[in-house]
Amino acid sequence: MKSLILSCILIIAGFFPIIPLKAEAANEAGFTYTIINNEATIIGYKGEPVYIEIPETLENCPVTEIRDNAFFNCSSLRQISLPATITRMGHHCFYACYSLESIVLPPALKEIGMGCFCGCSALSAVSIPDTLSVLPDSCFRACTALKEIIVPYSITEIEKFCFSGCTSLNYVSLGGQLTEIGNRAFFMCNSLESLYIPPSVGVLGIEAVGFVPATDGSDIKTDFTVLGKESSEAEKYADSNSLKFSAADDAVQAFSMQNSDSPPLHIPKILLASGILLLVICCAFAAKQLFHRN
Repeated sequence: MKSLILSCILIIAGFFPIIPLKAEAANEAGFTYTIINNEATIIGYKGEPVYIEIPETLENCPVTEIRDNAFFNCSSLRQISLPATITRMGHHCFYACYSLESIVLPPALKEIGMGCFCGCSALSAVSIPDTLSVLPDSCFRACTALKEIIVPYSITEIEKFCFSGCTSLNYVSLGGQLTEIGNRAFFMCNSLESLYIPPSVGVLGIEAVGFVPATDGSDIKTDFTVLGKESSEAEKYADSNSLKFSAADDAVQAFSMQNSDSPPLHIPKILLASGILLLVICCAFAAKQLFHRN
């Protein structure tokens, strides 16, 4: 009887050949991945990783993608190193990773999904490559520790809610090829006091910038100033929303205006007195040298 059962098992097993673990694999670095068409995709993680370094290749295949929701709500993750080979990051792939402190986006990145870093409340620094053309819906929403952002020249559109709720954001530089800023893209950016909107922008969505929450919905930020060229879409937006507007011909002039309220340099009295004394000594020495020559 036992031999009959064993024979049946062997026969059944013959119909299911052993498949190499190419479809999905895990490793001790804290992530799982798939390999399809000789390209590796990060699909998730295991355990509670704090630091993850993703290599450029896995099983001799380039790592080209971070899948949708790959690190969704991975609250333990503080640092992740992404290889230069990645060209796509899916939607919500780092959503609610509220311990994530900083990230450098890969230089070959061509697509980034909506809500990618939404809720990453510890994220204080991010570098955006000039290979992207769109910053999608809610991409950096509620990144409350983010203080500054430089949008590269390649970006043509910032979609709705992209930086909404970035309450610590106090400096934003927009590229000169930008054409559209979506609805509430910079809503509730409480620390942002001004924004230069380049003349290339032809569409400014509802409450795109300069608005904060109120008991009945939203209200204008009274200490906010829209900077831009006269007669531009920026000035029209400011006028139609009762926001302050100041003319600036370019980003350089806007930057100087943004920093014009900086406090004057304070020189301690002891240093000032020392400087005057040194100047007097130098003048006396020069006069003495001149007298001896004559």
